[in-house]
Amino acid sequence: MVDIWNKQQLMAQLDNRADFAVYFFTPMCLGCQQAMKLVDLAGAALPDLAIGKMDLNYVPELAEKWAITNVPVLLTFKDGEWISTSYRLGNMIEVYDFLKAL
Repeated sequence: MVDIWNKQQLMAQLDNRADFAVYFFTPMCLGCQQAMKLVDLAGAALPDLAIGKMDLNYVPELAEKWAITNVPVLLTFKDGEWISTSYRLGNMIEVYDFLKAL
């Protein structure tokens, strides 16, 4: 299962120049709940990839910084730098392929 991160955990990943992914959601979003299950499954299939989940309500400044326009959304980072965004979280293949590309 993919862990829920707080802002400090995310900043530590950025500071360490890590390769990782972050799934942003909001609790009242039904689509987010469905996509979260897919992210958890993909995380289990890619155990070496660090993936965190974050409630976007608590970090609105990051939505602006990374141009997040909707939830659910998945972002990938290479060497601590944002490289890609996916709003296509409708099935396991889309989520897995997006994360595996990292």
